[in-house]
Amino acid sequence: MEYLRDVASAVERAVTGESSSSVSIALPACDVAAVSEAIGEYGRILRASEDVVARGGDDGRETIERELRAARFRVTWALAHAETRAHNERAVQMLSRGATNGAARATSDQVEDDEDDERRWRREYGDENMPLRDGYYLLAVALYNLRDYEKARAAAFRALRLDPECRQAAALREASEEELARDGLVGAGALAAAGLAILGAAAIAGSGRR
Repeated sequence: MEYLRDVASAVERAVTGESSSSVSIALPACDVAAVSEAIGEYGRILRASEDVVARGGDDGRETIERELRAARFRVTWALAHAETRAHNERAVQMLSRGATNGAARATSDQVEDDEDDERRWRREYGDENMPLRDGYYLLAVALYNLRDYEKARAAAFRALRLDPECRQAAALREASEEELARDGLVGAGALAAAGLAILGAAAIAGSGRR
């Protein structure tokens, strides 16, 4: 009986934020206006790049492609940090083109997977805009904002594999683990409540037979 009360108490502390081990993380947030501005800029540069390609030749092509990669990174960053779920989902989709199921993947071909991701992300974003570590971190941000804490933790871990000193990725992994633990405690609390109800009913039935 005391054990069930202890579990229920732990759940209450986790849900109310009273746990001393709580990890706080303050991610930057992009409102709809900021996201729209980034999307608009990307669209303008994309159209300009299409015009350059249509004209043929190499004049200005390298410059516009460099600008396009930078704009693509800015729009992905904005989507990952957006306050709306649809934008976060779009960020995951964009990054997943370069990290095929990257957050959930865990195979023996880890090095080869990283190299594939690096090639794709370098082509789409440019290494100067988004190194591989930053790609996984952005993926983790978007997943965390979607409350997909298991995949967010995995993506943050991938970033830390590439750069163990990345404090942002470490904080995001810890925050994801805290949320997963809280979810686990809530599940345990539901079981505890059911157990208390069963024990209470048994006690009432027992007292009625005396």
